[in-house]
Amino acid sequence: MLTKDVKDVGQAGEVKEVADGFGRNFLIPRKLAVLARKGVEEEARRVRAATAKREAKDIDEARELAEEIGNKTVVVRLRVGEEGKAFGAITNADIAEALRAQHKVEVDRHRIDLKEPIKTLGEHQVSLHLHRDVEATINVVVTQDR
Repeated sequence: MLTKDVKDVGQAGEVKEVADGFGRNFLIPRKLAVLARKGVEEEARRVRAATAKREAKDIDEARELAEEIGNKTVVVRLRVGEEGKAFGAITNADIAEALRAQHKVEVDRHRIDLKEPIKTLGEHQVSLHLHRDVEATINVVVTQDR
């Protein structure tokens, strides 16, 4: 029985049949699963109920944050040389810090979907994956810092 969500295997509370080595060497040592024994159905129901409750709470928090962030603008400075060549780049950690400083909003940097670091001046649209079902978009204005 899975105790936590495992990608490509299943959700918490589901009883799954997996290869012996995968269960014994990966799932059980990492406390992602327990062996299915007598009474596992009742425990699986409890785990599923707790997971559903936590999931609903997480979705509500993500939606609140999405409404709060919704289309806000964040200004970030990038060092640029005399010929317009950028020194460094703006990363998701820089954007998370700017959100914290400018709008008093805490967003985990891993939730900021930046395919590659920003190395150009101007305005950029950046999406945030706040939850599996909730996304938001912010405007990132990159200005010159000498």
